[in-house]
Amino acid sequence: MAIEKQRFTIRASASRLDKGLLAIPQKFRHWFPYEKGQIEVVFDDEDKASLLTFHPFDPTVKENRIFGLRKWFSKRAVREGDLISIIVENPNKHLFRISLDRYVLERQEQRARENLRSAQIDSDVEAELATLSRIKRKKPREIAREELLRIAERSSRQPRPSVFPSAGERHEGVPPPIRVLLRELHDGKCQLCSFTFEKRNREPYFEIHHLDPSIGHHPSNLLVLCPNCHAQFEHATVTNFTWTHNWLIGLTINGKRLSVRQPLANDSLRRTLLGFAIVFAISRIVHISNFRMNRNS
Repeated sequence: MAIEKQRFTIRASASRLDKGLLAIPQKFRHWFPYEKGQIEVVFDDEDKASLLTFHPFDPTVKENRIFGLRKWFSKRAVREGDLISIIVENPNKHLFRISLDRYVLERQEQRARENLRSAQIDSDVEAELATLSRIKRKKPREIAREELLRIAERSSRQPRPSVFPSAGERHEGVPPPIRVLLRELHDGKCQLCSFTFEKRNREPYFEIHHLDPSIGHHPSNLLVLCPNCHAQFEHATVTNFTWTHNWLIGLTINGKRLSVRQPLANDSLRRTLLGFAIVFAISRIVHISNFRMNRNS
């Protein structure tokens, strides 16, 4: 049985950052050597240890100190207010781990996102979705929304191979990461009528429809549908498609006008408008700067 390691967290201060050191609170002094000397320190999620100088409590400065951190501060861009964790890896060997909480969480988030997108089965996607939810402190639905937008923005609409679905549940060959994210975002409910039903395994039943059969699994080309609405898409007269930034938001089936519940449409549009605003602001700054330089020359 693994023994829980001793750890504590301190907040980086501007004065200590300038001096390239960490101040250790007195209440943790018994975790460190009682005499001045060197300790072994492993940084973040690395394996190799470095030798740093430790000074025990000094009545003059009234604190314990670990020196030699200036390079690490610079490498990780540590700033005032950042949380830094110190873990006692091996008290007998005076081996410690110093981690920037923000950096460690970013690394964990990156790995979870990569694992999610490469997962081959639903349970692996769900595990990474739960990890991201914990790290980001957001609900799984919010994470699913963000990840689908990232996938939509970073992927193109590519041709896909023909898939002949079986008589069972129809997902039309959609990769597990996208399928699970869509299920989470929509609760497995049809984007047209909001209907679903609970299967024997207690998960919602839904089918995934490709708006353009020749295009791949880009999120804007996919709809979560119930069997009835899916059948209407394939056999009824479907006309008058309305789009917002490549996302379908309305259509007519057999003369009846219907709205498509599309939460990603507004998010995608807002991101695009924000991008335009940033580009416009930068161009204005450059223009004003050039104007002033020309006037002063």
